[in-house]
Amino acid sequence: MVCMVNECELADTGEIMLESADVVSDLARIDRERDAVVIVQNSRIVGWAMLWDPRKRWADVHPSARRQGIGDWILRWSQWRAASLGAQRIGQTIDDVRSDVVAWFIAHGYTPRYTSWVLAVPSEAGAHSAGPARAGEVDAALDLFEAAFAEHADRRPESREHWRSATVERPGFEPDDLLVIRAGDEVVAAAFLIEAGEIWVDKLAVAADHRRQGLARELLRAARDRAAAAGHPHVRLSTDSNAAALEVYTHLGMTVERSFTHWAIDL
Repeated sequence: MVCMVNECELADTGEIMLESADVVSDLARIDRERDAVVIVQNSRIVGWAMLWDPRKRWADVHPSARRQGIGDWILRWSQWRAASLGAQRIGQTIDDVRSDVVAWFIAHGYTPRYTSWVLAVPSEAGAHSAGPARAGEVDAALDLFEAAFAEHADRRPESREHWRSATVERPGFEPDDLLVIRAGDEVVAAAFLIEAGEIWVDKLAVAADHRRQGLARELLRAARDRAAAAGHPHVRLSTDSNAAALEVYTHLGMTVERSFTHWAIDL
């Protein structure tokens, strides 16, 4: 399935962004029998969909199998499944270069809800104050993520089990992937890094009472230093308009590479 999705990504945007670990970590927190489907033709997967959140869908149809009604079926299935889970809407985030998909969504009654961006900054060796989370600090770091993300507009709360599956239980996790900054014995800032041909800052949070002290910059410096040591040219991350953090990252020297829109329909 991941190979099929990667073929879609290359055909549609020229870049692979999905890893098998992404799928595995999301499957760990959903009902696999009911929240995910694949479409098979001649023993080959040509389409898939997963509700990784009751209101959010991942879905793709292979270029060779498009215009056969598979995408329409996925829309109907995901809307039915989201409604059965009690969601009031269902949507998917699409690269803004995909004007064909945008037009298709509009034709099916979908409307834009929020914007996302991928930002990048060059790697650079340098000193920083971040270090790997100690064994007894993992839950504190994950709770910090939840507290910070809970401030975002229109967001559902997530359990600690969700955060563990997306971080320390993610396939390939290494201890230095979860970085923290301490004030005394308290974890006051944290970041989770993914290394996959680059360094991706998957999550970053600073405790509310320790902001505007340069801690986000320190975490980004740690990511840039790791990227430089590994020979990666840049560090990337994603944020969206619900988080209101775009100006924070551009102020730290990051530049926007790609933009996305979340399209959704009310159920």
